Amino acid sequence: MKSLQNITKETACYRGKEITHAIGYDAYILELNKLDKKFGRERIGNSKIGFDIETAFVNYVGKEAHSCRAAWDAVGHDGKKWEIRTRNAANPNSSLHFMASTDSVQRPWQWAGKGEPFDYIKKKCAAVDMFLVADTSRIGEKGLIEWWEIPSKAIIELYNREEWQCGKVRAGSGVPQSLSLSRFYNTMKWIFNK
Repeated sequence: MKSLQNITKETACYRGKEITHAIGYDAYILELNKLDKKFGRERIGNSKIGFDIETAFVNYVGKEAHSCRAAWDAVGHDGKKWEIRTRNAANPNSSLHFMASTDSVQRPWQWAGKGEPFDYIKKKCAAVDMFLVADTSRIGEKGLIEWWEIPSKAIIELYNREEWQCGKVRAGSGVPQSLSLSRFYNTMKWIFNK
């Protein structure tokens, strides 16, 4: 079942790569919200909500990856490999990373002296074709979800052109391990002229 509905999309190009911005609502999340309200439940944190939304996006782009250990979350109808990231923009401490989650947690560049964070970003971008970054901050009563579909090549270009290198640097390369959500949103506003 496709639960994402009433989707409005717009596209913009960044250095020849097409980025899509979309907003819609998730019917499944909307029903969950009604049940939570009816029974006085409260969902706290992004992990459960993020999992539900990730499932909706897997159905939206195509089908689930062949394994939970795959470097991507979904395979699109056109064969493209997608990585889905969900974040709550209302959380001021929230950040976003474009590397494998295990690398983000284990930080091999820091503890084992193996490369720099940008090496791991490039490795992840080589494994997937597209990133889908979803904002879960507005799912409340109306089930609204805003998201961006970004080609991996655009992610690399944003780092290479120093659009995203001004964050909190964790290693000597000038590339931060993770990107603050405010920096991500400001970049997307700039790309979409908003």
